[in-house]
Amino acid sequence: MELYHLKTFVTVAEEQHLTRAAERLFTSQPAISAHIKALEEELRLTLFERTPKGMQLTPAGEQLLERARHALAAAGDFVLHARQMQGELMGSVRIGLNSDAAFLRLIELQAGLRAHHPRLEIEFLAGASGTNLPALRVGKLDAAFISGECDDPLLESRVLCEEELVVAAPESLRERITSCDIPALAGLPWVYTSPDCAHFRVMRSLFEAHCCEPSKTLLANQEDALRAMVGAGVGLGIMRRSDVESAGPQAQIYALPLALPTVSLRFAYLRKRANDPLVRALVAELSDVWALAPEAQQQAV
Repeated sequence: MELYHLKTFVTVAEEQHLTRAAERLFTSQPAISAHIKALEEELRLTLFERTPKGMQLTPAGEQLLERARHALAAAGDFVLHARQMQGELMGSVRIGLNSDAAFLRLIELQAGLRAHHPRLEIEFLAGASGTNLPALRVGKLDAAFISGECDDPLLESRVLCEEELVVAAPESLRERITSCDIPALAGLPWVYTSPDCAHFRVMRSLFEAHCCEPSKTLLANQEDALRAMVGAGVGLGIMRRSDVESAGPQAQIYALPLALPTVSLRFAYLRKRANDPLVRALVAELSDVWALAPEAQQQAV
């Protein structure tokens, strides 16, 4: 049995699809099928059922999946420890993003990692808090930026900052907004974010407290798209105050004088990897980039 057999097994189990597993492993579908066949023959067990909906784990496959993950993690720890003995980190690190590069300070993070770990390959992967969390749990990401609370017992997170949020309104609707009466605002057009976004939860709690629901015009799940839609007069939206203030007069948006709760920007990773040299290197660089105080560096959820 080879480690790549186990890696293929775990990847197919997570993707439930041979083509997607092949794309993720940068190989061909026949190679994936051959790996699974070889593993099943060696174990004398059927690990998957081929169904019209994809590759479904058999009861035997379900029992072995977590053991395969542990075996791969142990092998990874072995290699990382060997590299640490050489005084350098090698390989690749996959970091999930949930916002724009400037807000997440990615240029500073990349520069610090490149300076201290020049042989480490960095992958910044676009996503959202709602997609980054499950990707972390199954090992598709090594770490991720998320916004909001993080009460998953499998994950540890470091608070980087508190996002100050506002209700952003287009200048074209200023004459219609005569007050900050919540039910009246609900009757205006709104640009939504997705339900798994922390900004959406802030908007929902604002209106639920007044037993009303904002009128949905469209959904824009990226900050630049949301800012553009609000500026174009499509509707109101929940944005970071810093984005509204830095947009300038040409953006045609302004913040309503409404108090909203802040949202925590966090850097999350699997709790069991807290002592992983790669994760420790990431946390160390982030601590420098965000100038975290010692107590903030130790804050975990």
